[in-house]
Amino acid sequence: MALGWGQFFGGIGKIIDKIPVQGRIERWKNELENLKREKENLLKGACDEKKAERVVVIDSRIDYLVQLLKNQSGD
Repeated sequence: MALGWGQFFGGIGKIIDKIPVQGRIERWKNELENLKREKENLLKGACDEKKAERVVVIDSRIDYLVQLLKNQSGD
């Protein structure tokens, strides 16, 4: 029994529909939450130069993501 192209691509479409795909905004929000959590954990422990540098990078990325989310919402 041969499958036609329509059946083949229809089957692939059904499989793809079941895969959870995050949208761009959802990815940004998830990354923002993860960065906030990481920063909180870094600030709990003793301070050193390596942690301080990482917090600066995290703060920069948080600012960038917040700006992206503001621009997306039309504020």
